[in-house]
This record gives sequence, structure tokens and C-alpha cells, in this order.
Amino acid sequence: MRLSAAAFTAAGALALGACATTAAPPSPQEAALALQLESRSIVPATRAERESIANQDLLTQAAFWAEAYEMNPADREAATELARVLRLLGSTPRAIEVARQALALFPDDSALLAAYGLALAAEGRGQQAIEPLTRAAQADPGNWRVINALGVSLEQAGRTPAARARFQEAMRLAPEEPSVLSNLALSHALAGEPEQAEPLLRRAMDNDLASAQVRQNLALVLALQGRFDEAERIAMIDSTPEMAAANMAYVRAMITSPRRWDSLNEAALRGSHN
Repeated sequence: MRLSAAAFTAAGALALGACATTAAPPSPQEAALALQLESRSIVPATRAERESIANQDLLTQAAFWAEAYEMNPADREAATELARVLRLLGSTPRAIEVARQALALFPDDSALLAAYGLALAAEGRGQQAIEPLTRAAQADPGNWRVINALGVSLEQAGRTPAARARFQEAMRLAPEEPSVLSNLALSHALAGEPEQAEPLLRRAMDNDLASAQVRQNLALVLALQGRFDEAERIAMIDSTPEMAAANMAYVRAMITSPRRWDSLNEAALRGSHN
């Protein structure tokens, strides 16, 4: 039995964030960003400063690019970088809005198209992400991250064969990249094929760059096969024994539920959030 396509997210590849509305209070990250913005100078940043900001933490990067964008909304680089950092911080609705507004000025810019599509995919809006990510991939065919994200968006839209073709394409460009392997594995898991997902996730785990999400996805796939003891050992690598046990109890309950397949994505995210 196949899972709902709407359940597919960018787990292991794309950052996720809770939906926000204009009436919602600011998150701690956004409040910290506001404080940083208040303390910054209004003097435009130099090229050297722009090039060095990538070495700073995400909140510092967000404050830097937010200031540049506020000073000049037509600053293409500032809009692109701000959308990227906001997505990584989990502020995906704001990332979408920044990229969308900038695309009104630069409709064919591949970096902005990628930033917009990545944010849409991270928000679970795969159908909307397909068009900008397709255009970004056509403009930059060697960018495995964009192609990987396009695969996620296609899977979210229920277009599994096309999604897997994109994941395979991304793997040719970035062999053994953990996030690509993990997304291809999730595609199999969503289709009710955990046995095919497992070897892909084990390959991903062999890479030193593998994230905690990859390991949690492997734990979930093992649990879906009824191998709960092994799954719990994997889960404990990145969580407490109590949390790992709770996750396994959740998966056991999920497996006996008539809507168990629709719950896979939620289970994959329990105890780990990229």
C-alpha cells in the first residue's frame, strides 16, 4: 500500500519549518534576528564583507542579508541569500515571500528560481515547486542540489517515476551523497517498499556527512520491517534511550493503524528535525 504523496517532505535534504502567519508571535530565532538588525550599521557592506559572511552562524548571516535586502530590495544577491538562510532557519514562508518578490524583478535568475523552489519544497508545496526548480535545473544542469529538490517536489506531487529519475540523475552528479540516497530511500518507503529503502540508507550512513535524519530514517525503515530492536539501537545514536523507545512505540502503533502509511512522514520526523 502506498503512502499519501502529500506526506513526502524534504527530510534528510531540505530544511523544514512550521507554517507561520502574519499574526503569529515571532520565533526566538526571529526575535534574535530583529535584535541583530537593530544593532547593525546602515552603511552598505563591502564585497569582502559579503564574501566572508558565509563563515558566520545562520542568525548572523540572516541579519546581514536582511539588512542588505532592506536597504535595496532590488539587490539580487541579498534576496537570494536571505531566502536561503531563512529556509535553513525554518522560516520557509518568509523565504518563499522574499524569493517570490525578487523574481518579479529577475524572473529568469536561476539562483532565485532555485531559492524559491527549495523553499516551496521545504514547505511541502511540491506541486508549486516543480516549475521553478525545473527552470533552475535547466539553467544549471550540474547542480545536484536543485535536481535533488526537484525529485522531492515531484514525489510530493505523486509523480514517483519522475521523482526517482531525478534522484538517479542527482546521484550521477554527486555519487554517494547522503541526502540524495535518503530521498530515494524515502520514495521507496512511501511506496511501501522498506526492503528497498534499507540498503540505500545504509549506503548513506557510510558517508561521514550523513545527518541524524538519515539515521532516523533508517531506524524507521527497520521498524517498518518489524526489526524493532535493531531500529531502536540506530535511533539511540542521536536521541536518548527514552526518546528512542517512544519512537519505536509510536511506529508499532502506526503499523497497526488503518492509516499507518499516511503517518510515515510524521514518524520520520519524531525526535529529529532538520
